[in-house]
Amino acid sequence: MLLNSSQKKIIETINGPILVIAGAGSGKTRVITYRIVHMIQNIGINPSNILALTFTKKAAKEMKNRISNMIDKKNLEQITLGTFHSIFSLLLRKESHWLGYKSNYTIYDQKDSENVIKKILEDVNLDISLTPKEIRRIISEYKNNLYIINNKSNKKLECLSKIYKFYIKRCLQSEALDFDDILLHTNHLFYKFPNILKKYQNKFQYILIDEYQDTNLSQNRIIKNLAFKHKNLFVVGDDAQSIYAFRGANISNILNFHIDYKNAKIFRLEQNYRSTHHIVQASNNIISFNKNQILKKIWTNNEKGEKVKIYCAFSEKEEAQYIASSILSIKKKTKYHYDNFAILYRANMQSNIIEYALKEKNIPYEIYGSISFEKKKEIRDFLAYLKIISNSNDEESLLRILKKENKKTIKIILELSKKTKISVYKIIKYIENYQYLLNINIKIKNKLKKLIFVIEKLRLKIKQKDAWIIAKDIVDFLLEKDPKNYKNEDFQSILDNIFYYVNEQKKLQKNGDTSLSGFLQYFYLESNINHDKDEKNKVSLMTIHLSKGLEFSIVFIAGLEENLFPSKSSFNNQLKLEEERRLFYVALTRAQKKAILTYTKYRFLWGERKKNIPSRFIYELDKNFIDIENKNSTSFFIEKLEKKEINFIKNNNNYQKKNFQIGVKVFHKNFGIGTIVDLQNENKIALIKFIKSGKKRILLKLEKLVIYS
Repeated sequence: MLLNSSQKKIIETINGPILVIAGAGSGKTRVITYRIVHMIQNIGINPSNILALTFTKKAAKEMKNRISNMIDKKNLEQITLGTFHSIFSLLLRKESHWLGYKSNYTIYDQKDSENVIKKILEDVNLDISLTPKEIRRIISEYKNNLYIINNKSNKKLECLSKIYKFYIKRCLQSEALDFDDILLHTNHLFYKFPNILKKYQNKFQYILIDEYQDTNLSQNRIIKNLAFKHKNLFVVGDDAQSIYAFRGANISNILNFHIDYKNAKIFRLEQNYRSTHHIVQASNNIISFNKNQILKKIWTNNEKGEKVKIYCAFSEKEEAQYIASSILSIKKKTKYHYDNFAILYRANMQSNIIEYALKEKNIPYEIYGSISFEKKKEIRDFLAYLKIISNSNDEESLLRILKKENKKTIKIILELSKKTKISVYKIIKYIENYQYLLNINIKIKNKLKKLIFVIEKLRLKIKQKDAWIIAKDIVDFLLEKDPKNYKNEDFQSILDNIFYYVNEQKKLQKNGDTSLSGFLQYFYLESNINHDKDEKNKVSLMTIHLSKGLEFSIVFIAGLEENLFPSKSSFNNQLKLEEERRLFYVALTRAQKKAILTYTKYRFLWGERKKNIPSRFIYELDKNFIDIENKNSTSFFIEKLEKKEINFIKNNNNYQKKNFQIGVKVFHKNFGIGTIVDLQNENKIALIKFIKSGKKRILLKLEKLVIYS
């Protein structure tokens, strides 16, 4: 793909704040990478002054690989390029002493955080009806929005505030940060120590951000502070693909960029290189129903292709069988392989019945988002040893290691630790000094001493030996200690990962970090290795959220029914409903050649079999871009939905009577959905372009028009 004139202009515009609205399949990664190369080779910008941030490890790796093909290794190594979390974690390791942390702090993943919260709930008698998982999510939300949980007028918030304070205290004692802390502490660092902020403002004079629509408030604050001095901020994103509000992403960051940066230049990448004409037009049609968006018109020079196919199944079983049969049928008629196909769904629970249908027809498949590599018990045990060797204050990792020891003894040690404020590790390390307080038998005491001796022996190596050597020692220890529960093959993938990391670090011309703490940083924040997946020819199954950034020749989108997609939780919330529509837009734009939508008349959902109303997203599709495969069964959709459209959406608060304006979408009981294109006779008459009926003049006073959203 050669650079077009729009891309060239974007690449060559260097200074000042710049927003690039990049539609799906428009080649945004190419623009970012070429821009970085242009800055170094043609403008003469020092690569050490460039900061490039992504949201996924995969995107960072792809960007780095592309740049490496165009510039020399020395320049590449000087660019600061990676995910938000990996880059600012490295920054914090250098500056952590300002905040009272050691540089070898542990990174807690979600499971670690939930375990800490679980122990707090066990220790503190608080009347709160939330699970550790729910509490962790709330704490994460508050951190990402830079809020303080403190409301004594609300009992629930008062309890949360106490848990939050205990959680912060325990993390500090354990020298541990969770993922949200990495961003939160970076903000604290820049706020409390202006000299440190100035240092990084001078270093990062040119900042580039991919997928800007996914930034949360905490990330945006960091960027505003870093870019404040030089103002050279280049962000790329697509508001139509903002689908991570549940993770804290704030769409207003991209919508309000021109307000935050008054002199910002705004460019648009509107040519889609990925999909056929029909898929592009259907996607444009869908996203046009959202009010909160930056207007753009995505177009393509690609072939017209097939229309978006819609299939109505009687049940989820028939839906799954149809998808499996269609894959075999398409594969037989074409040159496509199994890895050209993807099946996307709104919720993980939909995958089971689809899996069964694929197995019945011997279709190989891979589920993404199932139990991940690092969630396996053996791997988490192994990682606990790595973390406690790197950071002896990491109580969560130590307790995992001790879980197979005498429970009564561990409970006594924990109680003593709380009373004396001495860490569990120190108590066990100097257990002879506390024998009279612990009152434990010699056999248990010696077993604990032996365990600490092994850890201490390995801790002595961390300054001289690399992560690979220490990891091998741990595996040997575990295999000898508990051969019944651990096998050599359990650890092969993680050992391969460590070997890869150490070798890559040794290749660097400078700043290569082969240490154990360096590997742990890499593993939790940067590792791209797909541990449990091979490269075999398989159909991909995943939620739509996981599909973002991917593309497939043929895409099935299953379960397009009200209550499922859009989800029931979005019915009374306009912002949530628009995010659901953006999610459908993302799903549709994953398809290159063919998109097939399926829904069912009946589905077993949340414990009962329910009769379904087809998703409004199907109804919103322009008939010029769709092909209804089974017309007889789909007449259920056409007749029933059109008759009940107003009542159904009124019941769900999706129609609202407001002042009519040009550009607003409306519903008319006879003409269906349309857009107001003009208002005449002092706004008494509206000229409306209806999807099905063309342009009509409607007298607003007499006709019962309702706004459609």
